[in-house]
Amino acid sequence: MKKFRLEKEYQRMKISQYLREVQNYSGRSLRNVEVFLNGKKVRTTKKLPSSGILRVIEKEKGTDIKPIKLNLDIVFEDEDIMIVNKEPFLLTHPTQKKADFTLANGIVYYFKEKYGKEMVPRFYNRLDMNTSGLIIITKNSFAQAFLQNFSIFEKKYLAIVDGIIDSDEEIVIEKPIYRDGDNLQRIIDERGQYAKTVVKPIKKFEDKNVTLVECELFTGRTHQIRVHLKSIGHTITGDELYGNGLNPEKGIKRQFLHAYRVKFTHPAAKKEMEIEISLPEDMKEFLEK
Repeated sequence: MKKFRLEKEYQRMKISQYLREVQNYSGRSLRNVEVFLNGKKVRTTKKLPSSGILRVIEKEKGTDIKPIKLNLDIVFEDEDIMIVNKEPFLLTHPTQKKADFTLANGIVYYFKEKYGKEMVPRFYNRLDMNTSGLIIITKNSFAQAFLQNFSIFEKKYLAIVDGIIDSDEEIVIEKPIYRDGDNLQRIIDERGQYAKTVVKPIKKFEDKNVTLVECELFTGRTHQIRVHLKSIGHTITGDELYGNGLNPEKGIKRQFLHAYRVKFTHPAAKKEMEIEISLPEDMKEFLEK
């Protein structure tokens, strides 16, 4: 439930207009709410008085995702959003091939334990199964719509790449990414969608012939970081699709890509938030041993 104390400047404005233009609801999210003005249920076409309390209650939406208990690494949580550090080897959401034991199953279980009901997990961003790091889950359609339509969002990754990057300067990669037919692997091709990634070398490990880099995404294409790094001759260490694959003897058991920082505008507070986490243990151990 959201509660808004009305101000005189919005007098005579329709509730629907007030929620869209002032409180940043989307038209789609307004289809799934009930509105109460000073305790009385009203239509969103009603005009606002000079003062009072407006309550917006979202109609409950269930889910078919099976609740399964997982040990979630919760980095931040409030009534609107939840941010978790996803471990590697875990799908974000069920697929046709794998319908259970995903992050979504764990989120549904957590919500059921906390709120006593099964709630749909609304993922704002997703990660590949073998990529670790920050994922934002919204708890209601208002928060989901706000992040999608109004929030300024930045996301940065840390990656270990094969080879030593000679430059210490940022590398701006603007190359279109294309999927050719049913091939899983994406390629750089003029027929593809515009994509931009900025790569910043952080530290070079000459003894291992790898470089730790920061990657900032400005678009969200499938496999974008992996494809763009391959295009400059530095594939992600452990990448089985685009790079040299795994090497368990050296501690390379997955692709070394980690979503470590997100910045966004909070849907309720309307303030900028920045969340950052450190490298996961497997990447640390590989670099340090």
